[in-house]
Order: sequence, then structure tokens, then C-alpha cells
Amino acid sequence: MPLLYVHALQDVPEEVPSFRLGQHLYGAYRTRLHENDWVRIQEDTGLLYLNRSLDHSSWEKLSIRNGGFPLLTVYLQVFLSPVSLRQGECQWPGCARVYFSLINASFPACGALKPRELCFPETGLSFRIRENRPPGTFHQFRLLPVQFLCPNVSVAYRLLGGEGLPFRCAVDSLEVSTRWALDREQREKYELVAVCAVRVGAREEEVMVPFPVTVYDEDDSAPSFLGGVDTASAVVEFKRKEGTVAATLRVFDADVVPAPGELLRRYTSTLLSGDAWALQTFRVEHSPNETLAQANGSFVRATVHDYRLVLNRSLPISESRAVQLAVLVNDSDFQGPGEGILLLHFNVSVLPVSLRLPSTYSFAASRRARRFAQIGKVCVENCQEFSGIHVQYKLQLSSANCSALGMVTSAEDTMGTLFVNDTEALQRPECAQLQYTVVAVERPTRRQAQAPLLVTLEGTYVAEEAGCPVSCAVNKRRPECEECGGLGSLTGRCEWRQGDGKGITRNFSTCSPSIKTCPDGHCDAVESRDANICPQDCLRGGSIIGGHEPGERRGIKAGFGICNCFPEEKKCFCEPEDSPDPLCDELCRTVIAAAVLFSFIVSVLLSTFCIHRYHKNAHKPPIASAEMTFRRPAQAFPVSYSSSGARRPSLDSVENQVSVDAFKIPEDPKWEFPRKNLVLGKTLGEGEFGKVVKATAFRLKGKAGYTTVAVKMLKENASASELRDLLSEFNLLTQVSHPQVIKLYGACSQDGPLLLIVEYAKYGSLRGFLRESRKAGPGYVGSRDSRNSSYLDNPEERALTMGDLISFAWQISRGMQYLAEMKLVHRDLAARNVLVAEGRRMKISDFGLSRDVYEEDSYVKRSKGRIPVKWMAIESLFDHIYTTQSDVWSFGVLLWEIVTLGGNPYPGIPPERLFNLLKTGYRMERPDNCSEEMYSLMLQCWKEEPDKRPVFADISKDLDKMMVKSRDYLDLAASTPSDSLLYDDGLSEEEMPLVDCNNAPLPRTLPSTWIENKLYGRISHAFTRF
Repeated sequence: MPLLYVHALQDVPEEVPSFRLGQHLYGAYRTRLHENDWVRIQEDTGLLYLNRSLDHSSWEKLSIRNGGFPLLTVYLQVFLSPVSLRQGECQWPGCARVYFSLINASFPACGALKPRELCFPETGLSFRIRENRPPGTFHQFRLLPVQFLCPNVSVAYRLLGGEGLPFRCAVDSLEVSTRWALDREQREKYELVAVCAVRVGAREEEVMVPFPVTVYDEDDSAPSFLGGVDTASAVVEFKRKEGTVAATLRVFDADVVPAPGELLRRYTSTLLSGDAWALQTFRVEHSPNETLAQANGSFVRATVHDYRLVLNRSLPISESRAVQLAVLVNDSDFQGPGEGILLLHFNVSVLPVSLRLPSTYSFAASRRARRFAQIGKVCVENCQEFSGIHVQYKLQLSSANCSALGMVTSAEDTMGTLFVNDTEALQRPECAQLQYTVVAVERPTRRQAQAPLLVTLEGTYVAEEAGCPVSCAVNKRRPECEECGGLGSLTGRCEWRQGDGKGITRNFSTCSPSIKTCPDGHCDAVESRDANICPQDCLRGGSIIGGHEPGERRGIKAGFGICNCFPEEKKCFCEPEDSPDPLCDELCRTVIAAAVLFSFIVSVLLSTFCIHRYHKNAHKPPIASAEMTFRRPAQAFPVSYSSSGARRPSLDSVENQVSVDAFKIPEDPKWEFPRKNLVLGKTLGEGEFGKVVKATAFRLKGKAGYTTVAVKMLKENASASELRDLLSEFNLLTQVSHPQVIKLYGACSQDGPLLLIVEYAKYGSLRGFLRESRKAGPGYVGSRDSRNSSYLDNPEERALTMGDLISFAWQISRGMQYLAEMKLVHRDLAARNVLVAEGRRMKISDFGLSRDVYEEDSYVKRSKGRIPVKWMAIESLFDHIYTTQSDVWSFGVLLWEIVTLGGNPYPGIPPERLFNLLKTGYRMERPDNCSEEMYSLMLQCWKEEPDKRPVFADISKDLDKMMVKSRDYLDLAASTPSDSLLYDDGLSEEEMPLVDCNNAPLPRTLPSTWIENKLYGRISHAFTRF
């Protein structure tokens, strides 16, 4: 029986292909199963056909070699040679793998096959052709086995979108071939459509599938000078540090960026000069950057190579000379006409640096200033431009009796800071003016510069009030702050910095000795002398509690509300600002209290009456209520949703009927991104009302070139309610910033639909990543499935260890700890709503539309949509209460998903049975490969009383300890139970009954535990009561 044709494209027109098969069949994990006794190939045509039937004995032979497991996919190797006698195995390019899906069943009746099954393979059609190859056939329509077994079925094909393109489909042979050689530099992708017309008797039906063709690149474009510039001039003067870039020249290449392993071999750069000093002092650094070049109305990838002339060593300030250098650039793989060699020229002038101070310095200081108060700064000429020049500043005292000030050099050795070193000297009447000499010394050469310095003392000394703290940062309220002084205070009183009150911001409210220097995100040379001066900038090795973003090495970069610190305890707190003075007097409060009490009594009576009627008329499970709403604390997410597939109307449901187009979204200059600089790509996922697409953004956040991002948007059928949710998510993401929370880059809100630009997570959802990683053990060779599994091809994505899984959980717990400190409740924490970025970094997402995008099968149907029953806490299921502690419950289920590598929680248990089981104390069993310590943490998260569950801060600490202990390799086979219920996505929709909230089934009373076991698995052995 014929199977398929293997097509070969020629390298040169004279070639005649010859085909040969490998000797063995292989399993999906490179397991050599059996000698190939079943499939043969015609050497001249490439036709693969069955030499003998695949009967039951054949199936058993292959299964035995596969360890007894049933086979799903096998492959064999097809070798190609321009001559028929070519021998050898798959170590040369002319080799391909042909995959076969094996089905242990008889071929169905032709009339039972769907039209698509009669026309196209299950995996779809996708082709990759290298450029510059002679025209030739690369595909033939018609499924040969179907044609062989169903001769009475008439099938006709045609190709749409090929007009004017280099493709054609022959009507008689149905072969698809190229008309002429493809040129990737002119067009990289072709999106065609294949149409199949199936005729069975008098009935005819058409099927359409995508027919994409991608053109592969070869090095056929010569490098050229970008903008025609081949010479750069540079002056080395104030920036003399090793690694300083003196000049840059750019080379354009229309070919794509070489692979990292090919870059050094393919692109070589040699520094040339007749001056030995120049060759020792400079080096050339090369980095390729992908760009988009426009060709024939479309964009194709190209490369811009940056060649930077860099200082190879730091230069003394006395060095002075002029040199000429050249860089020989060679594209060694260039195959086109002309030469792949360029010569770049650099003219460099090295100028000496002179140390000069102003003629005199004059400052004023208050006699009330506290110790370490910063009076002013001194700096030699152009010192702020210095790099690699080390200048030390000192004070020479004119009068020994009035030594009140000190001088300290900044960490960058560029300027000196004048500060109060002795407050007692400031109180002396004779010290009205302090005279010093400033000396600046360049350390390597010992060159000096001097200037007189005069400080005039003003005001009278006032003793500090009793009871004031040493540090201004201790004060949390403005009156207390401005009444006291502290270390570093210029006027004897602390200063209050009022923040802007916009979430986590760098401009947070705090008490400071001087708002000019503290906090400014930098712990300077004076502040680092005592932790009490400015702990907001200098706290190290302590803890910062509340909503904040830590500094790079110390201090608070951004905070929420008011940030105050206790340096001796090494703690800082960032908490919401206190509410203003009460707007209601005593009488007002009495009236309100009486009204609230009356409302409460009425509510209790009405609730009692309704509950009585409810139990009298309908005994339904608590979840079966079409009116169930999701409640949050006062500062929870502003987004309200009930499902991933359909969105619940908001409280202002009448306004939701307004057209989305009627909204006028105010522009936020900080986040607005030019729509013209955004190029949308393929869809990553979509739901009923929204979708997420991959995109490239040009000059994002001032970054040169293109950045890969993800873009969230609404579909055309979305209502005003969905737009409000998207706007709410936008407003929320502008206020949060954490490494484990998906990052917002900007938005396009004007002159078109609202687009949210967020960071791109390379590996998709954590659930999909874990499931794919089960295949990534030793020997995994990939999958031919059409789903995205690019991360399995990445060498850095090795097989997972238990330490990796604990790291995933720890990262997520840190992100949830941050959200909890921000008083935000996620309400749908699950592996499908955590994204995996490059470097296996976890990103908590789905604060709105992404609920619709990443997973639909995990939500139980309701009258208005679905809810994620298996991830919800008991109080959420029964009382519709959502708090941070209900997120902790969901985190416990997420831990179970991680340990089982993406398993379905509560396998085999229908959602409507789960409600009562949880109330009786049932919890999921410990997975086989799960440690007792990890399972104990899960059980703590599943405590029935919310206040008995751990908080995310404690969870992070526990996981941190587990990471230190964990050194065991995770056996992927042990993490993959044979029970298909654990990984079968279809069960949640097709085999598991969904709760219909308008017509919920009555609870069943089962006669014995034995019946529970038979229906729902080994439940009795997994009960855990709390």
C-alpha cells in the first residue's frame, strides 16, 4: 500500500536524487525497536509503501521492544544522495526522518471519515525551503493510503494566494513546486491556503487549511557599510577607564544573525595598526543585532553588526598621542558574487587631562546642623565626566580651634563632599567663619590642585528636644518628623517628603535629614558612615516589610505609601498613609452606628427567612447558584471575572450595553506607546472576548532596535464590560513591579483599539512547560506535534531536577508574597496562569483577559461562564469569599501541579462531587515522587480554617530551606503515573460532568465507602482530616 512521497530539492540543476531507507524503526525516544521489515522506498521516485501488512503480531513485536508500552509514533530514516551508490548513515545533510502514527485498529469505513481526514494529514502542512535552490517539487497533495483504500471518493485540490508568487500546483499530478529559486532577502514567509474539495456521491464539501512556506537563509549577501560610513574619529580625554567604548562603526548584512556557535567562525574581525602601543591599548568588540529590513512591501530579518573600539587598559591622565587603527571584517561563509571583506578605519586622539579647581569655594552652614549634615560638594573641572580617573579630596585646616567639618571622597573618586564632623565647634562664638584649603590629588600620578574654602556659620544654636530619635527615618508622621532633628539634618530639624501616593513609586512619603540627598536611590560616602543617617538608601542585610521594590544592592528603590525605618533593628516598613482627620463628628458617628445596627438586624432577619425557604424548597449544592458573586477585600484587584470563557457582567451592567467604540480612553504619557512602532505577529492564545499575540516593538522604553513583546487586546465581539476589565488590568499593572509578576511595558490607547504591551514569556504557561518537560529526559529527540515546544530544542533547557521544581514554587511564592503585601488577591492562581520566561523565570499573570487566553478546560460551567473549582478554597466554593488565604489554598494545588509535572488536580473526581468531599476532610494523596516535607506544606495550605494556613512569607522561607536540602534528580518516569486521568485534558470537558448552575443535580447519598471507591478511585485511603 502506498504511504507518501519523499521529495528532494536539487542543489544544482544536474542532480538526480536517489533514495534509500535506514535499516531500523525507532521509537520517539530514539529507541531502536526493530529491523524495518514493513516499509520500502522506490529509489528513483521516493515513494514510501508498505511491503507487508501491519497485523497483530507486528504490533506485539514493536511493543515488546518499547518496554511493553503501546506505541504511538515511530520513525525511520530516509537517506538522499545525488548518486545511487552513496553509502553511509545519518551523519551527512542528505538525511530526513519520516514519522508514522500507529493506530491499533482497523481502517474505518470511507463514509465514516470526515472530509478533513480524507484530504490532509493530522499534523497540518508546513514547509521550510532553503533559498537559491533550483525550482522543484516539494509536496504532493492527496493522501495515498486514503486514495488506495477509498477509490470511490473524489478529491480535488487547489492552492489559494499563489498568484504572482513562486509556487504552483499541477492540476493532474497535484504536485506543488517552486516556479523559480526563492530569495529570503526578498520575502521570508508565504502564507498560502490549501483547498480540498471532497465529493462523495452527489455531496461535495470543501476543506481549507493553512499552507505556510518559510524560506531558510544561506550566506549569500555581502556585508556593507551602514549608511556608507567606513571611518570613525574618536577623542579619549575624560573617560579613560578600561572597557570604555571610544568609537563604533556598523556593518549591515541582509542575512540573518548567525547562530551563537557559528558567529566567531563565520564573522572574524582583526585589529590592524603599525603602532604597537595602539594594539596593546585598544581592542575591538563585535556584537550582531537582529533588525528588520523592508523588501517588496514586507519586512524580513537582517543583521546589523556593531564593531566597537574599546580601551583595553586604563590610561593615565598624562598620556597624549594620536593613532590610526583598522579592523578587517571577513564574512568567511559568504557564497555570493563579490567579496565578503570590509576594512573599517578608526582615527583616535588621546588628550591629557589637567586638574584645576575654582579660584575659591564659599559655603554657608547653620549652627543647628547635626553631625553628618552635608554642606556642599567640591569638584575639579569636568569631574562629572571622569571615568577611570581617581581624584582624592582632602581638607587642610587653617585654625585648629574650629575644626568642625570633614571631607570625604565619593565612591566614584570624582568629587568630594563637605560635611559636619564636630557639632561642638559650631556652637563656639569665635567660629563665625571656618577657613580651609581644598586639595585634589590624582592618585596614580600624584598631580595636585588647591583652592581656598570659606564656610560662614549662620543662626544660633538650639538644643535638641528630649525624646527625639537619632534617625529621622524613624518618624512615620509629618508633625513628629518636623519637630525633631536627626543625624544629617542641615537645620537641626528633619524634613518631610510628601509622596505622590500612586502605588509603589520612587517618590514615596518619608522623613529625611535633607530631601536633596536622602532618599535618592544612592547610598553616598557620607550616608554610608552611619546607618542612622539615611537607611532608606543604605539599609543592607535587613528586611523591608510592605509594598516596595528593593534597591540593587541596598535600600528602598520604590515604596508604597509611607516608608519609615528602624536602623538598629535593620527593618523598614512601607505601609499605606494614615487616613486624614475624621470627616464625621460624634453625633454623625452615632447616627451612622444606629443605621448600621438597624441594617444588620434587617439583614439577619431576611437571611434567616431566605435560608429557611432555600432548605425547604431545593436541596442544592452551595455552588449551584447563578447569582454567585466574587468578593474581594477593600484593596483587592479592581478586576472582576467569573470565568475564562465568558465574562460576568459588572455591577454597572446597564452601562455595559454601551458600545466599546463609545469609550474615550484618557492618554497616559508615561505609558503611551506609538501604535506605528508596534508590529503584531502570530496569536499566542485566545478566548471568547480577547486574545494575546506575539509582537515586536521598535524603540521600546528608549531601547534601540526591536524588542519581542506580548500584546493583549479585545476581539470585535467584546462589550464595554470587557473593555473596563482590560482597563482595570492596565491600571493595576502600572502600579505593580516585581521580578515574578508579568511586567507592563506600555499601551496603545489612542486612535484605535486598546492594546496592552507586556513582556513576552518565551516558554508559555507553566502547565504546558511542565508537561513538555516530561519528554525532555535523556535521549529526547523532540516531537513532530504542531504545538510550540521550542524550549525543548534549547540546550539550556536540560531535564528538570527536584531543585528546579522547588525553585519554580519558591519564585511564585515570592511573587504572591509581594501581591499579598500590596493587599491584592489573585483569585485564580494555577499553573496555567503562571508564565515561564527565559532562564526558567516564573511570571504570575492573568489579572484579567489572560484568564480567557491560556486555559479553558479547568472551569466548571455556570449560567454565566465557568469557575476553577479544583483550585478554589473551601470558603470560596461555599461562601464566595476571596482573600489572600484563599490564594494560599490555590498555591497548594499549584504545588501539586508542579510536583506531578502538570497533572490535573483530583484526577477522576467530577467537580460536583468535590464540594462535599472537601468538607468531609478529603485532600489529594501525596504523589509518588513528592517528599514528605513538600506534601506537608500542601496540607498546610489546604487547612479548612483560613487563619490556620501559612502566609506567603512563611511559605517562601520553607521552600528556600527545601532548595538548600534538595540535591536529588527528579525521575521523570516516577512523575508520570500511568493513570491517564492525570494528564487527560479532555476529561474536564467531555467525560467529567459540568455543573449546570440553573439545573444542578441533587446530592446523591451513597450506601457505602465501597461504592465511593468504585466510582471515584482510592478515595478512602487518601482522607486527611484536620
